[in-house]
Amino acid sequence: MIGSKWPEKWYEEDVCQVARHLLGAVLVHVTENTVYAGRIVETEAYGGTYHGWPDDAAHSYHGRTARTEPMFQSGGCSYVYQIYGMYYCMNVVTGRAGSGEAVLIRAVEPLSGLDDMFRNRNMDNRTRSPYHLTNGPGKLCQAMEITKSQNQLDLCGDELYIAEPVMRQPLQIACSARIHVDYAEKGKTFPWRYYIENSKFVSRP
Repeated sequence: MIGSKWPEKWYEEDVCQVARHLLGAVLVHVTENTVYAGRIVETEAYGGTYHGWPDDAAHSYHGRTARTEPMFQSGGCSYVYQIYGMYYCMNVVTGRAGSGEAVLIRAVEPLSGLDDMFRNRNMDNRTRSPYHLTNGPGKLCQAMEITKSQNQLDLCGDELYIAEPVMRQPLQIACSARIHVDYAEKGKTFPWRYYIENSKFVSRP
């Protein structure tokens, strides 16, 4: 089910390339009591340029701040931030140091730690569908116990990492504009949301 960890060099590629490559890979969070794992089915790329236009939807667009500092590190660390004062979002930093690029993990298919995931989400696993357990960035972080404590971790370490599946299957990958970025004049149209077509675990078709 879970193969080897991603090597550091894989994170140094173009942000959109990494966003596509992450599909089918496994997000793993090891806590004191649980090993959480989920197959990544949906991502969004942030940073860089599209047809010459800088990505004004990226947190890094307005420069380096205390909050966005992880985005300016070398590829291969985590960037976890809070939204609405209550939900966390997990990102994979990509590219070279200073590039300000990261991939948002939007949805995963739960693989291990499901009982704890249901409990963390306050869902009854006897009556609730697993399809709604981790089908959103805030949902998956709550389910997998990913918080600000996991911000700026080395993804080649043992606590939070990306692994290859034991056997990669061919994927049908679709793309669309990113979700909830209407504030961005140009970036709201960038087709940088990637997802596994026909997966029941994505946030939306």
